[in-house]
Amino acid sequence: MSDLLISKTGDVGHIRFNLPDTGNKILHSQISKITDQLLEFAADATLKVVVISGAGAHFCQGRDPGKKDPNAPTPSAVSMRTNMMKPIINVYQALRDIQVPVVAIVQGETHGFGAALAGSCDITIAADNALFSFPELKTNMPPTLAMSTIIDRVPLKTLSWLVYTSKFINAHEAQRAGLVSTVVPLDSLQATADEVITSLVAKDREALIGVKQFLAATQNTNFHEAGLYGANLLANILSSAGK
Repeated sequence: MSDLLISKTGDVGHIRFNLPDTGNKILHSQISKITDQLLEFAADATLKVVVISGAGAHFCQGRDPGKKDPNAPTPSAVSMRTNMMKPIINVYQALRDIQVPVVAIVQGETHGFGAALAGSCDITIAADNALFSFPELKTNMPPTLAMSTIIDRVPLKTLSWLVYTSKFINAHEAQRAGLVSTVVPLDSLQATADEVITSLVAKDREALIGVKQFLAATQNTNFHEAGLYGANLLANILSSAGK
């Protein structure tokens, strides 16, 4: 069975991590596959929502570094950026490039790459048993890539605390930190997600795109600039829809 389950149901595209025995730890070789699928969904003009979830008890316990050859030479900085860092950045970029909202459904432990991925989605629905952490500094590896994708979602002091301490935070703390949109009981996680997805699908694709574009373009702007951009964007959407 595939370790990455891909499906499309009507207006909704699904990516489901299917490595429950490892807590859905993602091998580096699988990261490019995730990006490729996100880009394929981004090119699909019929989609209104993309959903990311994980099979089993945990959403994603991070990356699986795999086995390292102790005798292998240390790669150059250029090689590391190309082969290790770039594929990870590509995933985070692809989440932003998708025009429609991306929804993460999170349960159990969600660490490192998994926490950054969940936090990068437009809507993150977490079960009340979810735990988040960025444990990379335990092995003296600054999680700068994970930090880069949530830097506009998590306050600086909170992000510093999460990274420097590597402490677990629960779902409600993650919501206050900006990593999570809403927290629900574990036994109603899927039902809540289905309700949200159904609500999104009922809306016009252009309206959904407009919201995501506005949020992305006005993240660090003042009211005046945001107001001008919002007026232009809304006028274009309504005009093209004949409203």
